[in-house]
Formats: sequence, C-alpha cells, structure tokens
Amino acid sequence: MIVNARMYSVTPAAAEGWKRLLPEAVRRAGLTAEIVDYPAPARLEGLWARSDLLAVFMCGWPFAQRRFSVRPVAAPVTEEAAREGIPGHYRTLFMVPTSSTARCLEETFGGRLAYTNPESHSGYNAVRYHLSAYINETRKTLYRTLVGPLITPRRVVEALAAGEADVGPLDSYAWSLLCRYEPELTRHVRILTRSVPAPMPLLVASDTVNPQAIAALQTALLTLNTERDATLLRPLGLRGFITPSADAWQVVCDREEIAFSRGYATLR
Repeated sequence: MIVNARMYSVTPAAAEGWKRLLPEAVRRAGLTAEIVDYPAPARLEGLWARSDLLAVFMCGWPFAQRRFSVRPVAAPVTEEAAREGIPGHYRTLFMVPTSSTARCLEETFGGRLAYTNPESHSGYNAVRYHLSAYINETRKTLYRTLVGPLITPRRVVEALAAGEADVGPLDSYAWSLLCRYEPELTRHVRILTRSVPAPMPLLVASDTVNPQAIAALQTALLTLNTERDATLLRPLGLRGFITPSADAWQVVCDREEIAFSRGYATLR
C-alpha cells in the first residue's frame, strides 16, 4: 500500500513534513506502506486510479463525483480553519499580483484568468461557482484570456508574479504553506477576495483495503494532537484530523450545478 501528499507538497519543506506525518500515522496504526512520489505535471487522476492507496490526498470534487473506487480516511484541520470555526474546510483565494490596482474582483474582468485544471475544485469548480454570480444577459464572458491548465497552486502564484496572468485561484491551505516556507515568492502576490468555504481535500484509501486497516489508520490520525505531536503537526500548519461523513463533499457538486444553471458551464 502507498501514501502520498502530492496535493499539499507545495514546497520541499512541506513535502518533508508529510513524509514524516503520514508514515508515523501508518506505524501507529500497525500497518506498513510505501511513500510514493508523484510529482507534477503527472495527472493526479492516474494516482487516484490505483488500487493500493492507503492514505493519499484527493480533491473533494472527484471524490464527491465518485469517479474513483476509494473510501474516506480523514480530512485535515488547518490552523486557519480552526481559528475560523470551520474545521475540515478551506477556501479558494482569488489572488492578484501585488502591483495590481484591482480593489475588487469586478476590476479584473476583461483580463487574464489563471486556473489549475478543469478537474480541480479550488482551481476551477469553485472559481466557476463564484464567478457565475456575475453572469447576466449582458455579461456572459468575464475574461478575455484563460491561462492554464497550470496544474499546481504554486504555478498559479508563479504566473501571477511573472505577469503572465491578472488573477488566479489558490487553495487557502496551499497558500498558507507557501507563505510559511517561501515568503520570497508569496510577497509578489496578494489576496483580492475569498470564496465561501468548502470541505477540504481528504485522505482516501482504495476500497480494496481492509476496513479494519482503514479504521486503525483513522484512529491514528484522529488521535494526533498539538501537544504530544507538535513536531508532526506544526510544520504543516495543522491542528489535527477529523472524519466527516462521506456525503459532506456533495456541496461541491451542488455548486457545479448552480453554475451551470446560471449559464456559466466553463470559465470564460
């Protein structure tokens, strides 16, 4: 079985943090697993289709769509979400270059919109839902150019910093990790506005994995705490993990349908 945190290995330091935390949770569960690297630009769908997943991060949108034969294990509780009182949730941040004069999202309309990929919630679906509120009979197109697919949150930041895009989405947890470890990069961009919260990407296991093994791993993750396990959690900006019900992620599919009903099926 394998573990992988590609989605939130946004810097080398973050990647190392996950390579400490996940194997330790597996060890405490009395299990064994291999750490598998799966670097961008390889498509995450290829990873999620494997039948030997034990603890692998998956975007909540394909999980809610039931596109892959997986079971939920746990979702992280970030420090930011804990402060907001929304454990297990995150937001999509609309980022602009620090030099941008835009004071609101409407002031970016007509410009260049970056995105990660059309299978991502934070990098596409959440963007579409948020922007669909601005569509009307006289305004059916919001941006003159799309920049992407950029695949990773980091590439969105880099594109904005390089002046290749005017606005782009960022997973708020990915942003917090980038800010923690690469301030020289993040100082070139700023937050313009935020989406409504959505359930976090989650750790999943293949549905071929023994349910008792999944339960043992869930227990190991849920019992991580900020006092005893500070060296595992704090470098990743985490308070711990929770196990939401499997239908908690349905809301992201509902938002897809709302965007479609507003006549905004694709970013434009």
